[in-house]
Amino acid sequence: MLNNLYTIKPGDTLFKIAEQYLGDGNRWTEITKANGMPFTEDEVVNLQPGQEVCLPGETITVPSPPQNNVNPMIAEILAAHNKYRSQVGVPPLTWSNTIANSAQQWANHLAATGKFQHSGVRYGENLWMGTENHFSLTQMVDSWGNEKKDFIPGQFPNVSRTGKWQDVGHYTQVVWRNTTEVGCALVSSGGRDILVCQYNPPGNFQGQKAY
Repeated sequence: MLNNLYTIKPGDTLFKIAEQYLGDGNRWTEITKANGMPFTEDEVVNLQPGQEVCLPGETITVPSPPQNNVNPMIAEILAAHNKYRSQVGVPPLTWSNTIANSAQQWANHLAATGKFQHSGVRYGENLWMGTENHFSLTQMVDSWGNEKKDFIPGQFPNVSRTGKWQDVGHYTQVVWRNTTEVGCALVSSGGRDILVCQYNPPGNFQGQKAY
């Protein structure tokens, strides 16, 4: 049950409060009576944020908002990416089904052809391949994130202590500040797992910093 003492928030009206906590907005007059407020419409709109009011009698239990059913694969991939992004202070990525569909098409192509090459689509792209059922999604993304050990801050492509940006290019795409969305697809073929992740907007632009 909710506490019978309610603190007014900006934008509250007695109608809204009654609707939420008493189950019927038209019961706002019960709140005015319980608090000795003048019985006028003005009181409905002249509540002050921070003001406390008593809710009369028994109040209803407000159900928690329904939890979205998050696909475990999506949740794991996002968590794996955003771990590295949080380490450098850039906003987390969100999932895009549109991009995931694009990644799925390319993953299917790689599985069908036995090739391992980039798609050339307008999105940024990271590819991974390994023994089927031997690696978790987190480990796959970590293989990109572990390139951090060779990363040095600077303008792309001068971002690797090895002198080759390709040695850190997966990592820089994972943490690229301007990238906001990711979509991935995992396929298995010929004893191999193939993970394709695509990113929007793409990263690894010459002359720009990763973050």
